[in-house]
Amino acid sequence: MPSVSIVARGRAALLAALLLLPPADLPAQGLREPLPVDVALSLRGHNGRSPMALSPDGQWVAHTIRSTDNVPRDTLSAVYSASGFSFAEGDGRMEATVTHTGTGEMIRLGGAASASWGAVWSPDGRRVAFYSDEGGTAGLWIWELATRRATRVPGFIVRPFFGFELATWLPDSQRLLVKVLPAGMTIAQANARGRTVATPSQRFPVVAPGQPVVAVRRAGFDPPPAAEGASTPTDMRWAEVDLALVDLRTRQVTRLVSGVAIRQVAVSPDGQQVAFSVSKGAEPNTQQSLNDLMVVPVAGGAPRTLAAMVRMSYGIEWSWSPDGQTVAYINSGQRGSGEIILLPVQGGAPRPLGGEGVPAFGRGEGEVPPYWSADGRQIYAVARGELWRLDVASGRGTLAGQIPGWDVRALITPFARPTVFAADGGTTVWAITRERDGGRAGIHAIDLGTGQGRLGLAEPKSYSAFYNVSASDATGELAFVSTGQQHLPEISVFSPAEGKARQVSRINNTLQAYRLGEARLIEWRDVDGRPLRGALLLPPGYEPGRRLPLVVQVYGGTMGSTYVNRFGLQGDSPQFNMHLLATRGFAVLTPDAPVRTGHTLEDVVRTVMPGINAAIDQGFVDPDRLAVMGQSYGSFNTLSILTQTDRFKAAVITAAVLHPDLFTDYLGSMGYYEHGQGNMGGTIWEQPERYLRNSPLFQFPRITTPLLIGQGEKDGDLQPSDAIFAALERLGKKVEYRLYQGEGHVLTQRVNVRDFWERRLAFFAEHLDLVYDAGGGIVYDGERARSRGGRPTSP
Repeated sequence: MPSVSIVARGRAALLAALLLLPPADLPAQGLREPLPVDVALSLRGHNGRSPMALSPDGQWVAHTIRSTDNVPRDTLSAVYSASGFSFAEGDGRMEATVTHTGTGEMIRLGGAASASWGAVWSPDGRRVAFYSDEGGTAGLWIWELATRRATRVPGFIVRPFFGFELATWLPDSQRLLVKVLPAGMTIAQANARGRTVATPSQRFPVVAPGQPVVAVRRAGFDPPPAAEGASTPTDMRWAEVDLALVDLRTRQVTRLVSGVAIRQVAVSPDGQQVAFSVSKGAEPNTQQSLNDLMVVPVAGGAPRTLAAMVRMSYGIEWSWSPDGQTVAYINSGQRGSGEIILLPVQGGAPRPLGGEGVPAFGRGEGEVPPYWSADGRQIYAVARGELWRLDVASGRGTLAGQIPGWDVRALITPFARPTVFAADGGTTVWAITRERDGGRAGIHAIDLGTGQGRLGLAEPKSYSAFYNVSASDATGELAFVSTGQQHLPEISVFSPAEGKARQVSRINNTLQAYRLGEARLIEWRDVDGRPLRGALLLPPGYEPGRRLPLVVQVYGGTMGSTYVNRFGLQGDSPQFNMHLLATRGFAVLTPDAPVRTGHTLEDVVRTVMPGINAAIDQGFVDPDRLAVMGQSYGSFNTLSILTQTDRFKAAVITAAVLHPDLFTDYLGSMGYYEHGQGNMGGTIWEQPERYLRNSPLFQFPRITTPLLIGQGEKDGDLQPSDAIFAALERLGKKVEYRLYQGEGHVLTQRVNVRDFWERRLAFFAEHLDLVYDAGGGIVYDGERARSRGGRPTSP
């Protein structure tokens, strides 16, 4: 990831939740009625970036559940609560949990009224370390398996940010490394470093408790607009922490490093040294994240820099060698070379591995480190859907595994271990895979001698591949997280010996009461003749020949067809759960939308519109009832589409953090456009025509589609969304702007998500000419939806 930003431009942190099982008293087929918004808001889920880990004996899995309650947001900070809970993975109150892999017994480690997260087993398997804000401040807690009781380690306040920033155990199972609040600083003081201060012009209505706090502006409709709002940019010094060594025997806390933006921490195999990465921001005029890699003795002393300002996506793509003499990292990110670099810990020049014919690593394969062989002579990494082996002595790379028709996505290894999980005397490794031309996910064994793959498990589902896989040396079993279009992600364990998987976690038990949408792949060719596909979600029990209102969820540069086996197309997050549309009678399409450098505005139309035509030609869609939606970068794509076609009757954008005038936006985000997702491939002085051609603002007069804007108050400086509304208002276009107090890049507070869904559904009814029944479903007259004809509608 580029330098950590509150506005994660171009991607939303849409993390998975968990599978729902049928209550005993409900019919297996469920009820055919619209999924209520409140039900979608009540789904507990799996926090996919707080890694799950099997215990050393393979009998328990530690993981984090996202509850249905929201943690209150601190008015000082967009990233931490008043208790020190991080909002990096959303503001759902987390529950650190251990689940027995045999019985399914689930134990919540923290208190019922607290947020707890980041559970991780000690090397001896006797205890679990986790974070909790029980008592009012975020702290380190230890849960004992023998007594099943948890106690807080006193004397400090923890300060992790991302869900993968867990406490790090030393090999003795008595000491831990933890990111903590800088010495002498309070949570309020640290939060103030990242505050977003409202200007006097900010106006939100005073509402009763439990009601959404939203400032609404409208143009082209009645009534007239309300007051305008804005806020100031965010100070990023909140990332600075101390690195503390905590001894559970003596309760002594030693601060090894002070006041730096530490990202990832790992102890050497002998437990004598600590390596850590430090976020240094972005490379000038890029989105490329830069990091220092450093080491410090566990016994104390001055930290040493192994490599400064190295390119890594997240600062976590590195690992220790088994002998503790070398740190290897992947030169990754948007401008990274993709090479694996070796850094001698005791001094010496960095040494790259690879050579002619070896692909670049760390390019779209996930934020994973290099994996070592047990003897430290080889390094394994994934690129182009293949497994590669690099010889440490010679530096040469060779293909280690290739599976016809399947892409290798990630190796399965024991949690936090930098060596591969090799079975059969070290000749076989296991990998999460994905069928290249189909919708199945799989687990394959790869023979390191022959490079051939053997299928162990395949399902029409989607498997998480990076933070959500683990293996057990004791049992030989593999744990993973899977999701299906109608099933939320759930933890399962695969037994290679039996060739079978069993589900071990049970999180929700209510969703089976509702029949959910059914997804399928459709195919088309874009304007240039390239074959593309899309995931089309249809209402439950869809009747062939019925022409459905279509909502297209667009995001340029992604292959939306890969969402075909993901719950609700885009996950269980209630803001993006497309079952809320499908169960009401809509079709939803997530299309493949590749874009070329310098052609983002035109390419999204050249790829997406033929997909809509395909859905119409194949008999699924009513051509007179089309809507388009986009989040973040997708909102920019949506505006681009609206300037080039009048076929859409309604449009919705959320988290519009890109200014529609790229010349204006460039000066505040040069790296984003020159070498990032903005995709212009040069400066405004080198490529002025590209910036002009790809700025939808200058084509706004062509827009005829009514637009609904949803925006979080703390999602950047609000200049882009303010500008979109102001321009369309000035042009006399129909536009509604809903600004939600306290929200960030994704709406998460229950009352606000409910409010926006209700408004979105009413907006679609009005502009797609739909009538809803008493339950909220679309009323049909034969093959097409009934026209409003002046009748009242209700979402």
